[in-house]
Amino acid sequence: MSAATIATNAAKHPERSIDWGRYTQQLGIIAVLVLLGLVFQFTNPAFLSGSNLIELLRSATLYFMVACPMTLILVAGALDFSAGAVYAIGAVISGTMMVAGVPWPLALLAGVAAGIGIGLCTGALSVYLKLPSLIASLAVFFIVSGVSVVMTNGQDVYGFPEAFTNIGGGNLFGVPNLIYMAVIVGIVFHVLLEQTPFGYNVRAMGGNRAAAAANGIHVQKLDLILFATLGGVTALAGLLGAARLFTASPSAGGTAMTFQVVTAVIIGGTSLFGGIGTITGSALGALLFAAINNGLAIANVNPLYQNIFVGIILAAAVTIDQYRRSRRFKAGRS
Repeated sequence: MSAATIATNAAKHPERSIDWGRYTQQLGIIAVLVLLGLVFQFTNPAFLSGSNLIELLRSATLYFMVACPMTLILVAGALDFSAGAVYAIGAVISGTMMVAGVPWPLALLAGVAAGIGIGLCTGALSVYLKLPSLIASLAVFFIVSGVSVVMTNGQDVYGFPEAFTNIGGGNLFGVPNLIYMAVIVGIVFHVLLEQTPFGYNVRAMGGNRAAAAANGIHVQKLDLILFATLGGVTALAGLLGAARLFTASPSAGGTAMTFQVVTAVIIGGTSLFGGIGTITGSALGALLFAAINNGLAIANVNPLYQNIFVGIILAAAVTIDQYRRSRRFKAGRS
C-alpha cells in the first residue's frame, strides 16, 4: 500500500487510524510519572519546586532531541547504536575548531556536518554492504569513539566564546534555551512523522519493507536520510551539551546515553520491530528517565543505581512491546 493510499484511507476512516494501544501505554507512563513525583516529593519536598521541575525538563532536553530522529529510525524497522559516539565527536570537532580561532557559527556547522556524514556512513554500511543496522552502527560507534579520543588525546576541550556557551546555558523569561529548542525539534519531528507523506513512508517501510519497495517507496534512499538526520541532530545535541557545560569531552554520550535514548523511545511506545511509534511517547519516555535520575539525585541515592532502573525499564518496555505485537497478530488473524 502506497503512502498516498494510506493517507487517503486514514482520512476516510479516521477511527481506523487511531492506535488506541499506544495511547494506553502513554497514559501508563503519565501515571508512573505522577506516582514517582509523589514518592520523590515525600522523600524530598524540593522535588516539585519550580526550580527543580525546570531543571528536570532541561535534563531531559538533549536526550529527547536525540530520541526524535531515533524514533523515526525504529519506526522504519532499523536500529542505530552509534548515537553516543556521534554526540561526543560533534562537540569535539566544533570545540577544537573554536579553540583554534574558527568563528563559532562555522564551527557549529562543521560539527553538525560531521554528524550527518557519520550517519550517512552508517546508512551506507547497512544499505550497500547489507550489514544489519545494529552491527553497522556498533562498528561506527567504536570507530568514532576512538577518533574522538585520538583527536583530543583523551582530554576535554574548553575555552569557547561566550556567544556559543549562551546558546546552551542561557535562558529566556526564566526558561532555559534548551527547553525551547527541544520543543521546536519535537514539533518538527511530530509533524514530519504524523502529517507528511515522508512519515507515512517511514511507517510503511517499518511495517513491511518489501511491500513498501514494491509500492514505489525508495527504501534505500529513505534509510540514508534517516541515518543522516539522526547523525546531524545528535551532533547538534552534543554541541548544545558542550555549550551548557563549557567543555567538549570525548567521553560524553557513550553507551549510557545511547541505551537511555533507545530505551526512552521504546518505553514511549515505539516498537522495536518497526511500524509503530510516536514523538509524544518518546517525550514521555525521556521525561521518565529525567524524573528517575533527578529524584534519585535529590534523594542522595548512589547514581550507580540508575543503571539498574534502565535495565528494569528496558526489559519491561520490550515485554510490553512483544505483548502488543502478539495481540495485533491474533487480532489480524481473527
